[in-house]
Parts: sequence; C-alpha cells; structure tokens
Amino acid sequence: MKSVACTKTGAMLHLEIQRGKEGMKAACHNSSMGATAGCTLRAIEGCAVNGQPCKGIKGDAYFGSVVCASELSVRNYETVLQVKQNTGFYPKAFIEEHLKNAPGGVKIVLSALAPNEQRLIAVGYRYSSKKTLFFVMTAKAGSTKAGTPYQMKYTDGFGNLRCRQVERPAAISDFFRDSNIVDCHNQARQHDLALEETWVTTDCYFRLVTSLIGISVTDAWKLADYHGIINFGKQEDNRMSIRRFAGIVPLVRRACSIASKTGQRFASDLTQEGIVTAASSFDSGQIVIPVRSLTDANGDAHHQVLFPLTQSSSGKKYRKTRPCKLCHENDLKKLVGFYCFTCGLSAAYCCPSTFQDGRDCFLKHVERIPRRNEARVAV
Repeated sequence: MKSVACTKTGAMLHLEIQRGKEGMKAACHNSSMGATAGCTLRAIEGCAVNGQPCKGIKGDAYFGSVVCASELSVRNYETVLQVKQNTGFYPKAFIEEHLKNAPGGVKIVLSALAPNEQRLIAVGYRYSSKKTLFFVMTAKAGSTKAGTPYQMKYTDGFGNLRCRQVERPAAISDFFRDSNIVDCHNQARQHDLALEETWVTTDCYFRLVTSLIGISVTDAWKLADYHGIINFGKQEDNRMSIRRFAGIVPLVRRACSIASKTGQRFASDLTQEGIVTAASSFDSGQIVIPVRSLTDANGDAHHQVLFPLTQSSSGKKYRKTRPCKLCHENDLKKLVGFYCFTCGLSAAYCCPSTFQDGRDCFLKHVERIPRRNEARVAV
C-alpha cells in the first residue's frame, strides 16, 4: 500500500494498493514510465488540498528516480526525491567517487537536462564520514544553499552525549522536516492504535479493511489536533492519545448505542452490521474490546472485558485476576480475568467459558440491576 500525506495536517490524501508486478502492468502510466514513476503520478493526480492540486512534492527512496522527477517537472510539479535503487540516468557513481573521503556536511550539486529536456538537479549530501545520501530535484524545488543543520548526536570518550551541527542544503533540511509525515502517521496507526495487532486475521481483505479503519481514525485524530476541535493540551506530553480519541469518535459511540438499544449479547454479533463495539478507558487512555455486551433494565450497556495486562518486576507480562464478586457473596472462591467495564475494575464476574460448571455471574449481575425511578418533569 502506497500513500501520500499532507505535510500540514499529516492526514492521508491518497492510497493505492499494490497488486504485484503482474497485477499493476495495466495501471495508468506504468507502461510508458515504469511502476514507481507511474504510481507517483497517479497519486499526485488524485491529490488536492482545499480543492487545489498539489505543487510541492517530496518522496522517499521508493518514489525517487530521474524518470519520476522529469515526468513531474514536465507537468509543472516541483519535487525533491531521495534516490537509492532507481539510479537510471543518475550520476550516483560520480558523486560517490568525489565524496568518498569527504567529512560530514560536504555536498556536491550537479545540474543537467533530463531526456525530456527538463532541467533537474542532482545533490549528493555527506551527512557523516561514512554515509552519502542522494537526491534529485526540479530546478525551482528549493535552494541548495546552507539550511537548517543536522543535529548529529554521539558519545564521547567519557560516555557523555554530545551534539555536533552538520551543514546541509536548505532543500534537504526541508525534505527531512516533512518526509517523516507518513512515517509518523504509520507509527500512530500501527504502534499506538495497533488495530492490526488486536484484530488478528489471516483474511487479506479483512486486513485491508482494518488498515483503512485505522487510517480513518488516525486522520481524524490528526485533523482534530490541527484544527483545535478537541483540547489536546499545549504540551506534547499532555495531548490526548490516539487510543483515548478512538474511544470517543462517532463510529465507536454509534456502535455502543446500537449495542445498548438492540441488547446484543456479544460484540462480535455487531460485526454483521459492519460495526465494532469498543469502550474507552479515560483514565488509562486505552481502548478495550468487549467480549460481551448486555443491557440492564435501564437500557444501559454493560461491557464484559478482560483485565489489562501488567508487567512484573522481572519484566514478564501477565493478566490480572480477581475474585468473582457474586461467587464471593455465596462464599465461593473463584478468580476470574473479566470485569464489567461500566461498573469498574472491582466488578469482576464469571462467564460460562470460565469454569466447567457454566456459571454466568456477569448475566446475573446485569439482570439484578434495579430500574431507576425517572423523575417527572412538569410541562
């Protein structure tokens, strides 16, 4: 899956699922300019910000090539692309030879015409004494003069962390400032929200749907932060986490509402309607997926969920267990790993799958909740 993101909001603008070499042969532009350049051009053609087409384009090594940059240039796009494997028409060997023994901060800039007569600039940047980075850019994409330096951190002979300023061209410093937008989006979706780890499947189509749901939630989280719709806090550490935000988005609230009205017993039943029931722990900022949801006499939904994982002093992870509250009232000692999310962590109850005797204390707990006396309001 290849994606394009807006550098201001961090939200995804375009997605394309790659169907392999044979499956992408007939895709638009691929036959004339190759797979990577064709993919890039389709992505840019499908993007727009506030109704206006994108102009400034920055791409990582997958998109970077002379062919791609020249095709974008002829369509009046300004671009900066990193080059690694697609080195056709690119003077990589020449740059490597002339920067072989150069220290960090040294650059070489070359200008030439591409086969389609477009003026392109090749930049070789030495950010350390051992590593050279390669870029191709259009003539008006940015300046090759000194820009924001790279903060190189290292440990000295005494074990102290030191920092050294490494010069780099302005176009390259702007590139690295913006190029990790997609990486940050993926990190929030894959690592922080982690739907793919929670909804484990071997069905490729369900896996794609899971990723699309995660992308939508991540987009909403980033857009809400950018536009100030929700008070995330001024400091980075105080901002609302994506897991807590996911628990209050309308999709999840709608799912909980349907569960409450229909009285569905199991959350998995709601997947027939394309909805996943979830509840949000506002104290811990975590999302819990109920294994079961029941409705009491007042129409309130009670979610049976697992106790959270904890970590021992030795580093081993384990799940908490507590005595069943209803069994304890009957002088029975049974440790269970489930509790009623609506009533709190102290409301631990058995379920039929816990023990062989088939006790269903969670069902009894919900059934014995009395109906509230609704106060009458004068008209």
